[in-house]
Amino acid sequence: MSTTNIFNRKFYLILGFIFLAELFSLFGYLLSDFNKIGFFVIILLTLIFSLIKLEYGLWILLAELFIGSKGYLFFFEQGGIIISIRIALWLVIMSVWLAKIISNLIKNKKLQIEFFKSSYFSYFLILFLFIAWGVINGFLNNNTISNIFFDFNGWLYFTLVFPVYSVFASKPPSGSKSHSVALMQIFTASIIWLSAKTFFLLFAFSHNMIGMTSELYRWVRVSGVGEITQMQGGFYRIFFQSHIFVLIGFFVFLMLINSVIARSGVERKRTERRSNPVKVVSATGLLRRLSFATLIRAPRNDKIILFSVFCFLFSTILISFSRSFWAGLIIGLLFYYFIILLFYKIGWKKFIITNAILLCAGIFSVGLIVAVVKFPYPQPTGGFTTTELLSKRAGQITGEAGVSSRWTLLPKLWNEIKRAPILGQGFGATVTYKSSDPRVLQLSPTGEYTTYAFEWGWLDIWLKLGFFGIIAYLMLLGKICIIGLRHNTQNKIISGLTLGLVVIAVVSVFSPYMNHPLGIGYLILVSVMILNKSKILNLKS
Repeated sequence: MSTTNIFNRKFYLILGFIFLAELFSLFGYLLSDFNKIGFFVIILLTLIFSLIKLEYGLWILLAELFIGSKGYLFFFEQGGIIISIRIALWLVIMSVWLAKIISNLIKNKKLQIEFFKSSYFSYFLILFLFIAWGVINGFLNNNTISNIFFDFNGWLYFTLVFPVYSVFASKPPSGSKSHSVALMQIFTASIIWLSAKTFFLLFAFSHNMIGMTSELYRWVRVSGVGEITQMQGGFYRIFFQSHIFVLIGFFVFLMLINSVIARSGVERKRTERRSNPVKVVSATGLLRRLSFATLIRAPRNDKIILFSVFCFLFSTILISFSRSFWAGLIIGLLFYYFIILLFYKIGWKKFIITNAILLCAGIFSVGLIVAVVKFPYPQPTGGFTTTELLSKRAGQITGEAGVSSRWTLLPKLWNEIKRAPILGQGFGATVTYKSSDPRVLQLSPTGEYTTYAFEWGWLDIWLKLGFFGIIAYLMLLGKICIIGLRHNTQNKIISGLTLGLVVIAVVSVFSPYMNHPLGIGYLILVSVMILNKSKILNLKS
């Protein structure tokens, strides 16, 4: 694959705009008036661009989705009411799309909604019916109106399926190869920015930059981007909810590297047959062929970029210190081996090379983290042992406040599910349990905590939508994955994105993603890109 299709001038322009948005968000935290100005400027620009071309506004919305975690990089607050930039962007895109549909209906006397023609329409429709049932059931079970609304509002992100499918069904603007190229550039720029931001925060907090760390910490917390937690030995855990896209990007780039390896082997064999049909290969020659540098015959820039980005993403996953992400990484790798062995039927040489690249990437990634944390200037505070830190985190399944609370919640949540396992209890259903979270203990010395939002993502869905509701969701996921894997030989991007959907579903066992805009938005994008496979990147990967 030639990386010039992604890493071109437009890519760096997108990366620059993301950087400016984050910088303005920081200024907005420091100056509340600047935050309001930034909020309305972004909304106004999104509205103008959407009216010109709906996809322009959609790209802004998706960039925010990829980098914004909870969606509060910018927000408007008035009279105790807070409107996040994510909600505002959703309102703009949905309003413009609906206005264009109505305008077309009046002009042409025809209702044209591309999503209705989708192969997934019936699967989405069934899930939508269960989501509607979750709202109705919430009222029937006398759940409080505020809990129902705030529990349900994240699911409204599913309505983006209408404008997204409408955009992908339209012709790309002049100068663009396809909508998918633009989407992959935004996605790649976003995950690279998330990684760069993670490393910057890691460096700042591990080098005792007292003058800026307190403000940076509060900005990260207020904007809802993530958490910064001090570990043993002066190491800091930097965790963003949006790191889930970094994890998905890891598998996309892994599939691209696999594509380069597969193609290089074919090209090498053709060259050898033309130059020397019969040749005895020495042991030294065999080792040379198995080396990373010679087997990957892609252009040098492509090779460096792919491997560098891959290591950068790998490092970020490690820095997050999220056991949910690590579980998703392991399960994802198992599925990856399943795909390349069953579908690609790669030989033992390429299999060895693939594992060698993963090993090298792991070593480089850990080395990069250590180099950043222990950089000698200014004075570093890290005195940790890398292997001990990673192994202790991986093996720590009890004792920590967050982990303890999660496991305490599990039996209580399961008991509530058993009360209405088939129909569910609807949105707004709550569970009371004892939490070890210090923030909860400040409000309740006993630790007793009642909430409608739970870490166990799939169990949360089961509680709200019932057994058949969760089955409907899993059927939709299965349908998308099956269609995606059918076309894996045509495009490795499809394989990587499909694998990413499996990974995010696995992570959702422990964290709420598939019932959150991050997971819902990704599911919509993967489904439309798979159906739009003939235009995906216009590459023969």
